[in-house]
Amino acid sequence: MAVDDLSSSAKARASDLIAYGQRQVDRVVSPPTRQKAYDRVYDLSTERPILLSFLAFQLALCLAPLLFFAGFVATTIAVSLISAILFSLFWIGIALLFLVPTLFVTFTIALLLWAWAAASFFASRWVYQRLPFSVDGDGQLIMTNSTGNKQVIFQGKKGDDGGSFDVKAEAAEVKD
Repeated sequence: MAVDDLSSSAKARASDLIAYGQRQVDRVVSPPTRQKAYDRVYDLSTERPILLSFLAFQLALCLAPLLFFAGFVATTIAVSLISAILFSLFWIGIALLFLVPTLFVTFTIALLLWAWAAASFFASRWVYQRLPFSVDGDGQLIMTNSTGNKQVIFQGKKGDDGGSFDVKAEAAEVKD
């Protein structure tokens, strides 16, 4: 009885496997298209059996080398792409080993130069605001004394040649 159960179980699994294979083939090639191909092969076998036998021998003996060659080509392409990607990633990593410290140094230099320029600006503005003289919009140099009176000590006027200035020797009192 155990042999009959084993045999029926094997038959059930085999039929399930055949049904699964049939469903997969039906997904790739529809049954009507497959039936047309079967009919054409049958017609060819009855009309020209020598030609069909020649094609069958050629297909049977040449299919394996063609499949091996296609597998070799696919594997070669896959290996070359993977190795090209790994090669590129390796050299990109090496380049990053140079880029990161270079960016750190250039960032630090740029930060120091900016800090120096900003500090120079604020220091010069602070010094300029505390000077006892200033320049107004007309190019007059105005000096402020300790009592708050302002006097023009230099009045610049461009000459006709654009480069000479007339300097007044006396100081004039400026009213606000």
